[in-house]
Amino acid sequence: MGKFVDRDYLWLRETPQKSPRWRPWAPVALVPVAAALAWYLTTPTDAPPADEATAPTVARVHVQPVEPAHAMPVNFSRAFDTARARPPARSVQLAFAPAASLTHGPNQPNDAKPDWQRVTIASGDTLSLAFARHGLSYMDSLRIAHMPHLGHYFTRGLQAGDVLEVKADDTGRVQAIRYTVDALHHLSVRRSDDGFTATLAERSAEHRQTSVSGAIRHSFYRDALAAGLTDRQAASLHDIFARDVDFARDIQPGDRFIAVYDTLYDKQKQIGTGPIAAAALINNGQVIRAVRYTDDNGHSEYYRPNGRPMRPAFVRAPVQYTRISSPFNLNRMHPILHRIRRHEGTDYAAPEGAPIHATGDGRIIFRGRRGGYGNVVIIRHNRHITMRFAHMSRFARGLHVGSRVREGQTIGYVGMTGLATGPHVHYEFRVDGRPRNPQTVPLPGAPPLQGHQLAAFKARDAALIAKLDDMTDNARVHMASAADSP
Repeated sequence: MGKFVDRDYLWLRETPQKSPRWRPWAPVALVPVAAALAWYLTTPTDAPPADEATAPTVARVHVQPVEPAHAMPVNFSRAFDTARARPPARSVQLAFAPAASLTHGPNQPNDAKPDWQRVTIASGDTLSLAFARHGLSYMDSLRIAHMPHLGHYFTRGLQAGDVLEVKADDTGRVQAIRYTVDALHHLSVRRSDDGFTATLAERSAEHRQTSVSGAIRHSFYRDALAAGLTDRQAASLHDIFARDVDFARDIQPGDRFIAVYDTLYDKQKQIGTGPIAAAALINNGQVIRAVRYTDDNGHSEYYRPNGRPMRPAFVRAPVQYTRISSPFNLNRMHPILHRIRRHEGTDYAAPEGAPIHATGDGRIIFRGRRGGYGNVVIIRHNRHITMRFAHMSRFARGLHVGSRVREGQTIGYVGMTGLATGPHVHYEFRVDGRPRNPQTVPLPGAPPLQGHQLAAFKARDAALIAKLDDMTDNARVHMASAADSP
């Protein structure tokens, strides 16, 4: 044990510890400091007092001179004797802001409750993006959007221009939401012990059927607004026919559209419009008709007059109101690599940041960066069909590998990551691993109405289908007249 002596310990023990040279002079150095302090505390001010009527309320603190704890050197005793003979020290005014004003503001009480604020949904917004823009809780947005029965109103039901009234505390925790879905329905959300609960109230109103017909001259969206449809109705009409028609490619000047809906009145005053009850689109001579049907469970969907649903398992385009910048072409010259390279999908040009929607139900099997694709999401519909969405600027929040997505759900946003010359989404449709043209591949559909549901559909909407047929015939007459005129 003796040979393992800690040499550092021996060095510290045997080295003499000397005091620093300045330590004996420390008390002398403090003498001028004490004298300056005494002079400051005992010197009167020459400034006149502030006007009592106009001076702000302040706290007055009387500071007494402190007697020295130790005897000072002889040459400073006269200074202290003179100081003791002077008048008492003046009061020192210290202005402090009231505690309540620092926390709550000048006109807000201490027990202020959360206030309501308006949250407007912008183009491309999800509920979480709108919440983040207003400093509201991200986790609350997820809980609200995933409510079991009415949460879909805050996912696929949200549209640009919708306004939510949100009540939140100063930390951004949401306490309540008021949302006017349409002229007849009002949605209320409240925080509960285990999350959020929602109630949907329906308002009574008089229904008057309204019909609108228009022709395509510039663009579908612009001409729909010119015919008298609202933004929401134009978007709804687009969604109804998006499974049959690619609005970026198939719509041509001269095509016509028809919409039948209810205008709502309360005491002879118009209060809004109801959903589109029936619609028709004449595209390149082909007539496509759709009728809204609500089943016994309250679920509404659009069907063809024969009972087949308008909403199949897939849509052809993952973005709205856009154009095809590069079609499916297995012998395309790549614009960046400048060599022949298979283009196994369709490119849809769109503004950067526009939402990209899943074109069918499925499960995410890949979500990340992959070579020239940039940011890509791959969704598997079944054991035969997969879909790819590439060049995203960013991914939608809350999704990961293994997440289930619904047709129309936002999965990412348009960008130009990877090998891209401009913002667009590259969309591929693969069957058994082989690329198929998304514009021509047959899309499987959902099961049609059968049995008593089909009978109820035809009986309930027979008059509406007949009116739609009459309007379609009249539209064809107008189209024929326009074609015959010079």
